Amino acid sequence: MAAADQARLREVVDAVVTRAGYDLEELTVVAAGRRRLLRVVIDSDHGVDLDDAAAVSRDISGEFDDLDDDADPMGAAAYTLEVTSPGIGRPLTLPRHFRRARGRLLAVTGPDGAALIGRVLRAGDTEVVLLVGKSGLESRTLAYSEIARARVEVEFGPPSAAVLALLGPETADKFDQDEPVDLGDEDVPDEEDDLPDDEEDLPDDDEEDDEVRTRR
Repeated sequence: MAAADQARLREVVDAVVTRAGYDLEELTVVAAGRRRLLRVVIDSDHGVDLDDAAAVSRDISGEFDDLDDDADPMGAAAYTLEVTSPGIGRPLTLPRHFRRARGRLLAVTGPDGAALIGRVLRAGDTEVVLLVGKSGLESRTLAYSEIARARVEVEFGPPSAAVLALLGPETADKFDQDEPVDLGDEDVPDEEDDLPDDEEDLPDDDEEDDEVRTRR
């Protein structure tokens, strides 16, 4: 796609996404067999669920349908439109990314290559405050200019009660703190009879926040 068409495409999509109340985080067009894949990544302070992605997908499709053929940045060739939310491993590069990651554990690399693991306590326009240390209760303030790379780390359980208290109830509610349930022998599914026979029966992990629509 020519640079002018790419710029026009971003302009059109960004206007639709902004009007719907979201931020356009990424826009890519890649070849997918005989078609092209237009992938639009959106986000907001309240997140993005399947209904949100579907609504924005319809808005983008409607906007393209209203354009004259000459003004349509995707042209006449067939393509597939995919609207999705950012993945957990996406780089954090803007203040809003850190703000939306409040309570999350980050892997941060400084300009000198030094690595740091910390949990986002709060984030402003110029700096972020992380909870660091073995206990996770020490605070450290970093200017965004001191961060070369930052990504959210995958966690398999909530932080300690002391850390949750520092984060506050609104952020603490994001973590599932349900006590584990003892199912007993009778409630445990049989490995051969009760589990899906093949991978096709398993739900797609990304299904809950993706909306894919085929255009033209």
